[in-house]
Amino acid sequence: MRSVPKSCTKIALAACLLLASGPVAARSVVTYFAPATNLEALDLAWLHKALQARRLYVAMYAFTDKPLARALLQLARAGVLIGLYRDGRQMHERGDVTWMLVRQPNIQIRASDSSRFIMHDKMFIIPGVVFREGSANWSPVGEGATVRRGRKVKQQDNAATYITDRSAIRAATQNFIRIWYRKSNAVLR
Repeated sequence: MRSVPKSCTKIALAACLLLASGPVAARSVVTYFAPATNLEALDLAWLHKALQARRLYVAMYAFTDKPLARALLQLARAGVLIGLYRDGRQMHERGDVTWMLVRQPNIQIRASDSSRFIMHDKMFIIPGVVFREGSANWSPVGEGATVRRGRKVKQQDNAATYITDRSAIRAATQNFIRIWYRKSNAVLR
């Protein structure tokens, strides 16, 4: 891995980390493992690419990571249309940050009817750019970010796979749309 350029500011650090990690975009599938890798930084760098596509689809079981919630808010304010799909029960757990995104322009939120479906995905899709999936929820512990923040908490072994193959991205998008429009879903306003 190359060193991170000194010109990287805090705001651009995640993007610089991704660029310094090598030719990720040249491969069609790359997997990283937490806590050895800070998946939060990688996700933040990839999410920035949603500015090009102007769309972002997220299905996330647990979502307690405030930097990622703030990134979604920034993207929405920049005109990116965001569909956030959550598990109906999980989004009411302690520490969940879905409330930060409710009633925000360009963000639509739907939740599964947990009596019929457990929405257990941990993925996002930037159409035409990347499909991210794996076991890592959007939580600091799940993404390996707490290691970098110096917190002494139990860590999780997780993975995130970034797929740039366009046919895989299309298939993931079709599946997202299928679950997004389930009649039993709750629509948050």
